[in-house]
Amino acid sequence: MAYSLQAEPLLDRFETLDRNLWHVAEYDFIHPAFDTDWRSSQAVADNGLRLKLSPHDGLNRFVGASIRSLETHHYGIYRSRFRAGKGDDVVTGFFTYTGPHYGTRHDEIDIEILGKDPTRLHVAWFVDGELTNHFIPLGFDASESVNDFAFEWLPEGIRWYVNDALVFEASANDGPLPSIPSHLFANIWAVDPSIAVWPGVVEPATTTSAYFDSISFEPTATVSTSDASS
Repeated sequence: MAYSLQAEPLLDRFETLDRNLWHVAEYDFIHPAFDTDWRSSQAVADNGLRLKLSPHDGLNRFVGASIRSLETHHYGIYRSRFRAGKGDDVVTGFFTYTGPHYGTRHDEIDIEILGKDPTRLHVAWFVDGELTNHFIPLGFDASESVNDFAFEWLPEGIRWYVNDALVFEASANDGPLPSIPSHLFANIWAVDPSIAVWPGVVEPATTTSAYFDSISFEPTATVSTSDASS
């Protein structure tokens, strides 16, 4: 398996939405966990990126926004300064992902804020589709101000940070970790009512947005294609 790896640092403050860096989703989304279609018009960049969620008369009841890096990334520090959207059933996400659509197993590392309780951080990771996750009290409301969220992905572990403070760590000694180079995403979406026990039940008229001041990636080392396992 050959991978396109991004060995150079990435820093985007979203003066505009650079289509040489990002793919902006534009399609109806068929997925059992999502009640959200994607439209590029819901992602607006002007010295910061606003990802909007609003009611929608379509395949799903809501229309949201999702951006994905064109390049794949691997070990390094992923950071974003953002303010989360608010509202039951609303999820603001900053994460790495790869899966069958990209010809790989499903590996993923997540930072998520659930709008029903934006005083908690949801950290999660998938290895070949198997989920591990934890909720972490923040001590503030992530929907009220911009804060710094980051994770450091290394072969030996993953570390999550909030405003430069370490808040959670997963070690390879405790179990498998993601290892496949992945695309970097930011999005906002409404969850399907079938799994409302997780994020809450959305109000049909919910309109909200997440604001991303910046997104960055700093590689820890150059990773060759021979280092990637599938």
